[in-house]
Amino acid sequence: MTNKEKIKNLFRLLSTEEQSELLSEFTTSINKQTGQQSGTSKVTNCPYCKSTLIVRNGYIDNVQRYKCKFCHKTFIATIGSSEYNLKKRNKFEEYKSLILEQYYPIKKIAEKVGISVQTAFDWRHKILSGLKKQDTEFSGITELDDIWFLYSQKGRKGLKYSRKRGGSKRQGDNNYQVKMLVTADRKANVDMSIVRIGRLKKSDIERSVGDKFSPDSTLVSDKHRSISSFAKVKNLCHVSFKAAKHSAGGIYHVQNVNNIASRMKSIVNHHLRGVSSKYLQSYANWFAFMERNKNDRELKQKLDQELNQNEENWYIFTNIEHWYKQFIKNRSVRTYRCPTKRVWKRTYMKLGAFNGIMYI
Repeated sequence: MTNKEKIKNLFRLLSTEEQSELLSEFTTSINKQTGQQSGTSKVTNCPYCKSTLIVRNGYIDNVQRYKCKFCHKTFIATIGSSEYNLKKRNKFEEYKSLILEQYYPIKKIAEKVGISVQTAFDWRHKILSGLKKQDTEFSGITELDDIWFLYSQKGRKGLKYSRKRGGSKRQGDNNYQVKMLVTADRKANVDMSIVRIGRLKKSDIERSVGDKFSPDSTLVSDKHRSISSFAKVKNLCHVSFKAAKHSAGGIYHVQNVNNIASRMKSIVNHHLRGVSSKYLQSYANWFAFMERNKNDRELKQKLDQELNQNEENWYIFTNIEHWYKQFIKNRSVRTYRCPTKRVWKRTYMKLGAFNGIMYI
């Protein structure tokens, strides 16, 4: 009997959990020896200048390093990805599986994986930074409405006045309401965009979905003046109704958008126990990803595929604070306060054009 056959026989005697742990150890050992990391594609060009003149350049922490002969910069295979600068790869894979099960609060998922709350928070937003909004075009009957979220600075340190529990006295449409514009047609094409803190404007609609309507689209909404003005400018057939009725009768209603709004608010306010306005677009992208792929049996592979296609994850993750500052300045009357003090060595790294992961 060969050594290989002996190992196979011994492996069969182990429990399922022991087999899983052993395979994980073998995978880690092989990755260290080859300098490769799971979930990464073969390096073919330089992430900085896109040159194909790259060579191997030794190892760093048992990970293969590369050097570009054109711009003379060095890098590793995972640069720019969600796995860049990752320390606990096996637990990260477990973490990705858990966020596809349900919307766990940070503390609960940290306990399940066995990591710190800060690590759980960072991993969540490294993953969400790789989920882009989908480019889509609406046709036929298309519903449009806005969801309101109370402006939140959850987690921001140093604020003089903190928000008390139990909600807020600021009722109605005011400058403390974050507006998420939800657009959906009857073919399951959906766009969810954070557009403003305050009253919705025609320019917000134009900026987010203005170029996504086909000529045969019929826009259905309530009698919001900004939506009516947008439909008139775009020469769209517009069916409107009083907001209290939720329907113009027959097939002209916004029940699909209302359903999305109800579930999104439930996830944000109850499952996740509140979300900072800074990260609201990231959570909308997460919700949209789950909705697009809810019937996909290979959901984990779908997530890995989407993360690997986006080479800007690290750049987006480390620059969200900058985009949030610009959003507060340009799309609200709020004041940007208490900036975060965390810094990264490669926050300047931009691997391509920014595609609206954050705010527009």
